[in-house]
Amino acid sequence: MPTPPKPRILAVDDSRVMRRAMSKVLGRTCEVIEAEHGEDAWTLLINDPEIQVVFTDLSMPYLDGFGLLERMRASDDPRLQDIPVIIITGKDDDDETKQRALDKGASDFITKPFDSVQLLARAKAHIRFEETTRKLTETSDRLEQQAAIDELTGLGGRRYFCKAANEHLAYVRRHSGQFILLRMDIDNFNQLFIHSGKEQANQILKRVGETLSKIVRKEDMVARIGLAKFAMLMRDTTIEDASDTAKRIMQEISVLPFEVNGHELLITVSIGILEPHLDKKTNIEELIKETETYLQKAIDAGGNQVAIKSLHKFPPEKEISVQTALRLLEYEHPDTLKPHINGLIKQLLPLLEYIAENMDDSAADTVKAITNKLKR
Repeated sequence: MPTPPKPRILAVDDSRVMRRAMSKVLGRTCEVIEAEHGEDAWTLLINDPEIQVVFTDLSMPYLDGFGLLERMRASDDPRLQDIPVIIITGKDDDDETKQRALDKGASDFITKPFDSVQLLARAKAHIRFEETTRKLTETSDRLEQQAAIDELTGLGGRRYFCKAANEHLAYVRRHSGQFILLRMDIDNFNQLFIHSGKEQANQILKRVGETLSKIVRKEDMVARIGLAKFAMLMRDTTIEDASDTAKRIMQEISVLPFEVNGHELLITVSIGILEPHLDKKTNIEELIKETETYLQKAIDAGGNQVAIKSLHKFPPEKEISVQTALRLLEYEHPDTLKPHINGLIKQLLPLLEYIAENMDDSAADTVKAITNKLKR
């Protein structure tokens, strides 16, 4: 029986000593390919589909580690988007540098000087992840299953979510339906990752995923679409119910028990909600970006917030509830109500008449006068 090929790892560092050190340790169980800078690494990556994990320094000539990350995550090739990239940091690299690397798509960190046990453990962990993802892609129906499941959280993956959501978008267009998008980020997750470590960060992601799975309805879709980024498509629901769901998510995540170095760790999330106005050119990727503008408002407000926008245009002949009208006013959409004023008056009159009959005399006269004016 032929021996299976060793996992292939790319080591990128402008220091020959560092490259040799990585090759010596990892070469026991892996095939290590070396690159002196990001440009060489990029050439190897686009021409070698067997590379499973990348270890890269940040400071290099021609193309540094940040630039290499940007190219990989912005590539049209899903393989390059998903390859685990472990950043090699020095003692002088501060938290801001690490945060920037995470923002650009880094998978993990290892600090120089590293010991052989630590380096090998990181490599094996990310090789297992890459192999699981690759097997899923290779053995599943490409249209239905590619990157369907996020292994850590058990939720859908980004490509699965976008594909399924675009299919639902096409259905909604044909049948004049509507849906609501929700985008959620874990507050300050990059700092949590940097200070608490990958194992603790993964536990947080796993528990958040379990919480979302418990809350989401069967007819809705929820996915992890980034490091600590989540998206939900809610079918056949109102903006009020979406808001209530968001508040429930925030509440349940805020009481999840976590502990770091003996201290309690509280997790909060920020949420943006969009009820879109759909046209023939709209696609789900654009709607996700639009929803993220409201997510950013929630983050800018200090986090642990919900920001909501409804662009849905109710047909003039369709009656909307007083509750919906109040929510639209709350979200600063008064113009949406103008075609529905008469319908709202009809709903309010019985309530106003009841109030007038059961109030003290002076206030009742005012309410009666308003009621009589509305009846005209």
